[in-house]
Amino acid sequence: MSRATSPPILSFERALRLACLATIASSALQIVLFDHGRDQGIYALVARSMLEGGMPYRDAFDFKPPGIFVLYALARLVSGSAEWGIRALEVAGLAGMVAAMVSLAGRAWGDRTAGWLAGALTALVHAQLEFWHTAQPETFGGMLSIFGVWLVCPDAAREDERPQGFRLVAAGVAFGAAGLLKPPLAGGGAALGIWAAVRAMRAEGSRRAGLRPLGLVFLGGVLPIAASLAWFTARGALHDLHETLFVFTPHYTELSWRDRTLLGMLYQSLTEWLVNYSSVVTIGLALGLATWKSAWERPLVPLFASIVAVHIVGVALQGKFFPYHYGATWPFTALLAGLGWNELWRWARERGPAFAVGFAVTMVAASTLRTATKDLADSFWTRAGRRLGLLAGGWRDDIAIDGLATVADVNANGNRKVAEFLRSHVPSGGSAFVWGFEPIVYDLAGVRSASRYIYNVPQRVAWAAEPSRRELMCELRSHRPEVIVVASGDVFPVVTDNVFGSDHVLAHDFKELRELLDSAYRKHTRIDDFELYVRNDAGP
Repeated sequence: MSRATSPPILSFERALRLACLATIASSALQIVLFDHGRDQGIYALVARSMLEGGMPYRDAFDFKPPGIFVLYALARLVSGSAEWGIRALEVAGLAGMVAAMVSLAGRAWGDRTAGWLAGALTALVHAQLEFWHTAQPETFGGMLSIFGVWLVCPDAAREDERPQGFRLVAAGVAFGAAGLLKPPLAGGGAALGIWAAVRAMRAEGSRRAGLRPLGLVFLGGVLPIAASLAWFTARGALHDLHETLFVFTPHYTELSWRDRTLLGMLYQSLTEWLVNYSSVVTIGLALGLATWKSAWERPLVPLFASIVAVHIVGVALQGKFFPYHYGATWPFTALLAGLGWNELWRWARERGPAFAVGFAVTMVAASTLRTATKDLADSFWTRAGRRLGLLAGGWRDDIAIDGLATVADVNANGNRKVAEFLRSHVPSGGSAFVWGFEPIVYDLAGVRSASRYIYNVPQRVAWAAEPSRRELMCELRSHRPEVIVVASGDVFPVVTDNVFGSDHVLAHDFKELRELLDSAYRKHTRIDDFELYVRNDAGP
């Protein structure tokens, strides 16, 4: 028996794979325990409107592409308004993606351990992004992108084998669907098409041979987009889609380009991705570079690197640099980093138990230097421990649970208390209106919004304030809500391009809504950062 397949080495290999599986499982447990952040509350409320017969943009406003609302609607079919539904879908997608990554590594590189390492890195970084930056469009877009590559990945033993036509189309569909979650992710499909075209040209020695795979991937990519446009057309909401995604959203993106250069933003996105999120991933990339001949010249590595590059450019073009913007990039980055760590593992395992243990210690230590958890007071490890403690105690301490979903100006416990107030003061069939940026309150309370504007960003930005305020006031006068909630302290210049919260805008700039409150409502109470007004004829 050769040393490469001797029993001790096989035992080391099994132990490492089990450690990777344990990392993936523990990360998945954390994810399924995550509550909603503000963004997840928006997606859930638009999804609720869809399941009630409405359409995104027309009946519930947000300016994300439509794909994310479809996924949240699918989750709500299973879990209703419970927040675990989208997390269960997220974990299922993560498990499927890890399986695809292991398969990719085995087929392309003949070494499934590299895929297990990549899967563990992906799951760990994903969990470290925490509740706000997961279950985002990029989360699911990354999964679809991995599946797209998996569909056409060749077997290393049959390098010249070309993928069947239906697989190329299906891969294009996966990347097109990813583009409906976040448009730059569709660019990964272009990278895949070019890669498939180059392989075909090399195999047949003809440039014309590259047209077929490129065309089939393109065809697949167009299909989800065409289906989405047909859906909006059939439901009479195409104009609303256009006004939101092609009129409102470009102004929002333009905010990030002021006094900045594309080169500077590219540099920021590249350096943040490389060193600001995960030390264990960064070190894995460095290990891959250090073993260039054995690691980075393997099949699919140029494709993975190209897709990462497309994503990095996409993050730069958006200009916001939110942590979740890199969400789709980590699976491909982890495949490259996993290859680097696997090279070190192969070197260590062949030198005996002491080196194998040293590898494990090194990797664990590397994972603690920098994590992907941002903008939170406590470390990921502390928060993970708290969740496990709450789970062991039966998940009953609402104050502690809400504390894990509280960040910046968002107070999960305050939102829950406002929702309780709405449940007791809004009768069946009635409505409420939240003048602020907390649409999750509607969902927690189980009440409908009196307006399609489920948050007030359109009324607070210069380019949309005038027409959106007119429309809002028409809705509020036609469908007079029983309760109006006014938020304060919700200041976010990167979104609204000013330093004024909802209460300030109401008091100093939106006189029509202020007059409606003064004439038809009375202040009932204050909860956390919210003032609650009940209609004068609504009883005590």
